[in-house]
Amino acid sequence: METQFKKPISITELKERYAKGERNFRNSDFESGTFENLNLDGIDFEHSWFHSSIFRNCSLKNENLKNCNLKCCEFDNSNFENVSFYNSLLCGSDFQNCELKGTDFTKAGFYGAELNTVDYLKHLSDKNNVA
Repeated sequence: METQFKKPISITELKERYAKGERNFRNSDFESGTFENLNLDGIDFEHSWFHSSIFRNCSLKNENLKNCNLKCCEFDNSNFENVSFYNSLLCGSDFQNCELKGTDFTKAGFYGAELNTVDYLKHLSDKNNVA
């Protein structure tokens, strides 16, 4: 019998479930959370909501952030290699010292976002357009 997905209620719960092998965290909601010094490679956050969240010193390689709302978030010194932000809103979010190699920003919205000390243009190809 399959268990029904339950949204994590805290970052601590997310970390525990991730450590046990769970990767599907679609439709999750996090507000004012701090994700710090975490390895969340391969996690699936499609259709999730992050507001005023901080991602600091995290590895988020091969993550799915499609169709997400990442409003007023801070991304600092984190690895977003091969992450998809397809059709996501990054309004008011700040990226500083992040690795974006192979990152897909197709149809992503950046209104009011800051990309400080990020050479994101060197990582964009025809399939990784910033809209």
